Amino acid sequence: MGRRTTTTTSTTRIMRRAIFTFLQNYQCFTSTSSLLAFPFAVSTLLSQMLVYSSDVFPVIHARLRSLFLAAGFPLSSELFSLLNLKLSQTILSFLFVSPFTYSFLLLAKASVIKTFDQNKPEENPRVSSSISLFIPLLITQLCNSLLILAANATCFFILVIFFNFLYVLGISSPGPTMLVSALGVVIYSIVLANAYIVSNLALVSTGMEKRGGFISILKACVMILLQGRNATALSLAVPICTKDQRIIDEEEMHSYKIEIEDRDGKFLAKSMSLDEIIP
Repeated sequence: MGRRTTTTTSTTRIMRRAIFTFLQNYQCFTSTSSLLAFPFAVSTLLSQMLVYSSDVFPVIHARLRSLFLAAGFPLSSELFSLLNLKLSQTILSFLFVSPFTYSFLLLAKASVIKTFDQNKPEENPRVSSSISLFIPLLITQLCNSLLILAANATCFFILVIFFNFLYVLGISSPGPTMLVSALGVVIYSIVLANAYIVSNLALVSTGMEKRGGFISILKACVMILLQGRNATALSLAVPICTKDQRIIDEEEMHSYKIEIEDRDGKFLAKSMSLDEIIP
């Protein structure tokens, strides 16, 4: 009970400081960062229309259905029908948006990090000063994509094992199937939320140290998972993950600087809004 109260208090303090810092430096994000993120926001909105009108969508949907059927998923369940539909939409939307994700969005993030990397944020940071961070951020973003892909693959692999185990035991009633499905959704949500948290902190670490790659992901894991900050990070991610991820993508340029108290002292971390559902 005491630990839960401490986590709630820490989360509330971080969110208050984040909102205060963002509003205090709002003028820094109304010019360069916003303009850089604008093409990404437009492509995200247009991708919603292109997904349903594309001839590729039925093909991807049919292929995923065949893949799930071969893996032993109970496709008669409405849960996996919805999962198949949303996953098809996500894959196609990612293909449409990825050129802007790996270019304009990263430049916008580099601009925000560059702004907060100074003692006094500039109102109009130069784009040229952000280009130096682009390559390290790009490398880390590519590594983050592999991390998210690995997290998805691991979750689906575990679900395949569970459903095939039920099949071997001869259990085909709706009750156990629904129980395993619900348990799988919970595990999938927790794993994916942790993967997104680590990915975003890895980008922040890359921007601060100007060195990208899997080393930034490892540092993010140490910061969040090994220092007991996992519960706080997840509680911060819950109100954002429950919203439509496409709305979050349009507000990626909104960044904030937070200060977290650690057992041995204090360390400064720059954190940003969550990335797209498939970076």
